[in-house]
Amino acid sequence: MQSKATIRFKRNTMANPRRGINKNRITANKVYRYVIDHDMGFSPNPFHGVCTLANCKPSIRRIAKMGDIVMGFGSASSSIKGKLIYWLRVDEITTYDEYWVDPRFEIKKPVVNGSHLKFHGDNIYHRDADGSFVQAASFHSLPDGAPNPLNVATDTGRTDRVLISNTFSYYGKNAIDLPNGLLPVVPRGRGHRTAIGSDLRIEVVEWLMSRNERGFVGEPSGWKKIK
Repeated sequence: MQSKATIRFKRNTMANPRRGINKNRITANKVYRYVIDHDMGFSPNPFHGVCTLANCKPSIRRIAKMGDIVMGFGSASSSIKGKLIYWLRVDEITTYDEYWVDPRFEIKKPVVNGSHLKFHGDNIYHRDADGSFVQAASFHSLPDGAPNPLNVATDTGRTDRVLISNTFSYYGKNAIDLPNGLLPVVPRGRGHRTAIGSDLRIEVVEWLMSRNERGFVGEPSGWKKIK
């Protein structure tokens, strides 16, 4: 079932980004960039042909619009520092309750005794009869499966929006370097970044859209730390 909110975009082709960029072909109004503390395949969740950002990064989830780009980079403590772990284009925006009951995303509900892929499912929230959020046993729960109040507050306190993308690349442990001309896009430190010059924004979107790798490219770099 296709959500009415979904917008489809034409794929851009790569031209020389420094020689006459066709600005009319760029759909992204903003490019959000941030450092991923834990690359576990939970946030974002790049499995089953759809990349979803349903937890963490509430500031991005709250204000992102259709066509915006989100990029996640390796942390300073990882072996992929400053490299691009994933990018997505926001193709659809939904709420936790809609995400929870949507049959397309039933497969993204976690199975705590399952494989890494199943355990890190990100479809974990819905409201109960009195409007309070219920957190399913998951990567964001306490070890015994009980709700983790800190994670509930972070994930749901400022927004209940879920970003959905069919246009993405998730590199994981195979994270890639940006070209030298795009290195100013790489964020430093905590929090997300949006301030970026118009020409540089256009160049990075053109570069992303021109790449042949799409979808799930490499498993999460954090999985190698789990027995």
